[in-house]
Amino acid sequence: MDDARGWGETRLNRSKVLRWALLHAAALVGGALFFSWSAVAVAAALLGVTMCLGVSVGIHRGLIHRAFQTSRPVEAVLAVLGTLAGLGGVLGMSRMHHMRDYHQNQPDCPPYFGYRGGFLETMAYALFFDYRAPDASIYPPVEPRVAARPLFQHLERAGLWLQVPLALALYAVGGPAFVAWGIFIRLALTQDGFWAIHYVSHVAGEQPYELVGAAEQGRNAGWLALLSMGEAWHNTHHAYPASAQMGVGWRQPDPGFWAVRALEALGLVWGVRTVADLPLREGARRVHARSPRHARRTRVQRPAQLVAPTR
Repeated sequence: MDDARGWGETRLNRSKVLRWALLHAAALVGGALFFSWSAVAVAAALLGVTMCLGVSVGIHRGLIHRAFQTSRPVEAVLAVLGTLAGLGGVLGMSRMHHMRDYHQNQPDCPPYFGYRGGFLETMAYALFFDYRAPDASIYPPVEPRVAARPLFQHLERAGLWLQVPLALALYAVGGPAFVAWGIFIRLALTQDGFWAIHYVSHVAGEQPYELVGAAEQGRNAGWLALLSMGEAWHNTHHAYPASAQMGVGWRQPDPGFWAVRALEALGLVWGVRTVADLPLREGARRVHARSPRHARRTRVQRPAQLVAPTR
């Protein structure tokens, strides 16, 4: 049912539940039966490439925020790598990003996009539920040249089927061990890890900037910086969303930004925008930096959840 506040409908997606269960069962069984250090290395390499170059650099910083410019062939390669991460295609991830950003920056937001229900509820919403907006026109649209590009439409339709040719290639090189670790375990870690980091980087860590009146605030969870490819410097990202740089200075490692700089050195990207080049986002202000422990103690209190998820 639709929420009384005019928020959209939240509904359990049984196909998502089944897909998650099968993926994790295959990961557990395959990982146990076909363990090898070479397969672990392949999974780690693929995870790093798809999440760093594909999701963080190609889709998030590049196509969604236009934090740098690049050619269409490079854009295409990064988009394919990002889709291989298994989190969705360019179009779907862009739409969800715009919806989430819109709601989180309102004075109050639907539980689906918030974090007041705790870790397990947030993970359940992200992994197993769909959100249907009553009026999709309130959200910023996907950039027309992105939405209309045939390649991105094909990638959206392909979804997880894009893993099949990769799985065949892995099988040809390393047999079932490479498939178990390079496909099933990697996808399970990617899906669970992405949303877990997303949750932590909104509830724990430093908050040097505040978006005045926003229901949710990003946090700089530095201990997750390397695992998140720099995305865990999320408070800085909220304050400077169009910046390719999230970690500022050597004390804030940002593998995604290092990758952008490497691509720039190779002449593959240009016009890279950083925190130093941009004004604060409208509605953002600088506040006193606090330690992560103090930031957690002084976390803004929000009203209790009023509406239970529709199941």
